[in-house]
Amino acid sequence: MQLKELETMFANDFGSPIFPILAEYYLKDNQLARALKVCETGLKHSLNNMHGQFILSKVLIQENKLKEAEKKLKKITKDFINIEALFLLIDISIKLDRSPATIKQYFSKLNNLLPKHEKVKQYNKKYLSSKKNNKSKDPLITIQKKSTSVKIDHKLATKTMYNLLYIQKRYSHALEVLNIMELHKKNALFIKKNKPDLLKKINKRN
Repeated sequence: MQLKELETMFANDFGSPIFPILAEYYLKDNQLARALKVCETGLKHSLNNMHGQFILSKVLIQENKLKEAEKKLKKITKDFINIEALFLLIDISIKLDRSPATIKQYFSKLNNLLPKHEKVKQYNKKYLSSKKNNKSKDPLITIQKKSTSVKIDHKLATKTMYNLLYIQKRYSHALEVLNIMELHKKNALFIKKNKPDLLKKINKRN
């Protein structure tokens, strides 16, 4: 999907679920003012679009508004599976000198999802207790159990959107789409084919 096409779709419908994708295009091009305007406009029409909230938090980080970004990320990660948001929240919490107990709370959730991730291993000893984690070591099983709590516009949960996000290497968002699609049996083969590979890529990231 090209930039001009996204801009046209957004102009025709400010509440379209594609607005976070357009905002991220601007963000990557360092057009922070445009990215911010798209996020704010889109969220006025679709307040519960967590993808939009996430992109907004990234814009705020670039503007060095860490406390505002922290509030957004807390809301996103409360009951929404977004691995990149968890990493960002932990990094911001460290920069803002939050208490070890607070950071541990966020990190525990991340550790349950990606226990074998290299960065997770590095922080494991610092923020988790010495007690062994008795929860499932299989991130796929953990994510499947929590998939029903994902809050994302169901209009985004299509094979086309998944492939678009995957090609753009936005793996955490692609995972969110798969989790929604997984609620429908008709997508079983597609999930089975794509999810293991996607989880491997997420594990290698960051």
